[in-house]
This record gives sequence, structure tokens and C-alpha cells, in this order.
Amino acid sequence: MIKTSSGTVYWTQQELNNKINEVMEDGYKITNSIHDKARDKDWCEEYDEWADELNKDLKFFEIPLMRTEWAVTYTITRTQSARVTVQVTARDDDDAENQANDIYSESDLAEKVDEDDWDTQDIDIDSIEAQEI
Repeated sequence: MIKTSSGTVYWTQQELNNKINEVMEDGYKITNSIHDKARDKDWCEEYDEWADELNKDLKFFEIPLMRTEWAVTYTITRTQSARVTVQVTARDDDDAENQANDIYSESDLAEKVDEDDWDTQDIDIDSIEAQEI
């Protein structure tokens, strides 16, 4: 602290920095205490409304909104294609296709495809559901 001959007191830059840090620490302590109390009392919605309004006017601090952990589950559909070749003995192409259809089921054909042979055509999100954890 510096005192002039006229009695005016000035703080050094270090003292100002220390005071700013103290004010910030107090602000965080107050904010965290209010946040924790609102959570304990199950006032989360009211707290968020209050914090949203107050944050509009604050210049430095930002009151944190309530946050909780959520597990988000997606159900997706993946359309894939792969070429599978099987051999049959037939009279013509129609007879060959009919025989192959009679001999091989979809699951039989899928088993013949190597994992690397699948070509993903499309991926769609069918649904999304969030659950608080």
C-alpha cells in the first residue's frame, strides 16, 4: 500500500490482484453454496430460472446452471449390401436363380460373406432416449 503526502492511499498492482482473487474466490464459494443448496432442496427448476435471469445482468460471474449426468441411447438401423456368389447346375439363368433360392436361406448367404465384404449403404437414427443417471 502506498500513502501519498496528502493522505491518499493507493494499492500496489500485487495488492489489487490479491483483492481481485479474494473477491473471485468469495463469489465462487457463494455460487457453489447456492447451487448445492438448491440441489439438496430439489429446487433445480427454480434455481435455473433464477440463474438464467441473473446471468443476463452479470458482467463477470456466471451462475452455473444445474447439470446432471445422462445416458443417451440411440437405436440405429444400418443398411448394408454385399455380393455373394454360389454355384448351382441349371438349364438357364431363371432355373439357376430358382435353385439357389431353394437351397440357400438369407442366413446361409449372410454366413458366406466375410465381414470386410459388407458395404454400408445407409445409417438412420430410429430413436433417441435420454435417461438421467
